[in-house]
Amino acid sequence: MGFLFERPLFFIFVQIILPLKNLIPILATVAVFLLSCGSGNGKQVTTTTKDTVVAVTTLAYDNTLTKGKVTDSISCKNNSQNFALYLPSYYTADKPFPCIYFFDAHARGAMPLNMYKDIAERYGFVCIGSNLSKNGTAWDITNEGIKVLMADTRARINIDPKRIYTAGFSGGARVASSVAILDGGIAGVIGCAAGFPHIDQPFGIRFDYFGMVGEYDFNLTEMQALDGSLQQNSFPHQLLTFDGIHGWAPAADFQTALLWMQVNAMKEGLQKKDDTIIASLKTDYDKRITAAKSSHDLIKQQQLLDGASRVLSTVTDIASYQKQITTLTVGDDYKKAIALQAQLQQTEQQTQQELQQQFTTHDEKWWTAKIAELNKNSRTAKAQQEQQMYRRLVNYLGLICYLNADHALKTGDLDHAITYINIFKAADPKNPDHSYLAAVYYIKKGNTGQALTALNEAATLGYSDLSQLLTDPSFASLQNDPAFKKILIKVSNAKAAK
Repeated sequence: MGFLFERPLFFIFVQIILPLKNLIPILATVAVFLLSCGSGNGKQVTTTTKDTVVAVTTLAYDNTLTKGKVTDSISCKNNSQNFALYLPSYYTADKPFPCIYFFDAHARGAMPLNMYKDIAERYGFVCIGSNLSKNGTAWDITNEGIKVLMADTRARINIDPKRIYTAGFSGGARVASSVAILDGGIAGVIGCAAGFPHIDQPFGIRFDYFGMVGEYDFNLTEMQALDGSLQQNSFPHQLLTFDGIHGWAPAADFQTALLWMQVNAMKEGLQKKDDTIIASLKTDYDKRITAAKSSHDLIKQQQLLDGASRVLSTVTDIASYQKQITTLTVGDDYKKAIALQAQLQQTEQQTQQELQQQFTTHDEKWWTAKIAELNKNSRTAKAQQEQQMYRRLVNYLGLICYLNADHALKTGDLDHAITYINIFKAADPKNPDHSYLAAVYYIKKGNTGQALTALNEAATLGYSDLSQLLTDPSFASLQNDPAFKKILIKVSNAKAAK
């Protein structure tokens, strides 16, 4: 089901507070993740993982796969799961191609591929999106599915075994890093809107890590903590924040991540040196640094300058970046910004806990006033960091609303469900998910007319998960209703527009 910031689907939130010291070993907890999932030409393809060796024998690579466009669903051979695929238009089985495996929080394999296919085309990456990995699935099931997926695709596509990457959003980001940490064989991870999973053992596997998160995303503090841990442990990393909420990063930011991965691959001897790509990454950093200066964002300046100096070291001159870092970090304004960030991080985490604890103890009127207070604070706070914090807190409250409303609907507690849905709507009026939940509520109340009205409102607000709408048992009785069919067309058009 949908949720804020990643319309139309929502992920079950698990907050990880990573220690700022001793990342490697990192200590935490593996249990059930509330997240999700050589060569060929007549040779045996072997995928080696920490615990298992999966071997697939094939006569040849698959020459029937479509190139230059996204294929939403391709079935794995001898397995019930399927995947989305994008092959560059110039893909050929005669040479190995780098590959990115994508993990969305809700098994929407084609979604990131459609967003980033032009970048993959430009730089020659095969993109594979899991249609199995999703929130709420036990890790052993997800991991086994990923092993099958990787073995199947590596038997059918000529994938460079030294340049396999994973990328994920939200719970899928934890899956992407889990594959690298627990299975190995991953050159780099692109994690969007969530960090590492909980693990209960030290790990020494190293891989390149590029994190991306919206400045209004309630997982921002987690990503900042992870970035600090990676920095302290000399782990190859970059954190890029963007003007946005909880969702896959904009294409321009993903391109930055892919340039960054390629330059690191050159430095590691995995990719032939390409001065054009190096220059493109340098230009990208320079533009971002200039923008951060214009907005007087001193912390972002430092992150970008430090990142540029690290990734571009040994491949181009970084003296200018190093000089700017020295000048910036000795200044009083920068020190004040860092101190304020630490203070606000503590305040945000404490307030999140309070919002969660208070949620079921106050009525709709109280929460409407609380939302108005948080929104007012966001508008009137003097510091930009503080303004962003209050917006994230409103977003976090929306998350709490969703979780409680969804649980109430599933347990038949309809009186509380509609209250939580109304609070959700007050917290995030443009989110289609409160309307979707309201439609489920009205169906359970036996009010078909209001259910259809709520679904139409969800579609108007941008709801676009046609598959969910068609398979949700709540709406099975509406399948032949003319009004429902019109809503399906509206949702289908929204999906196509995305």
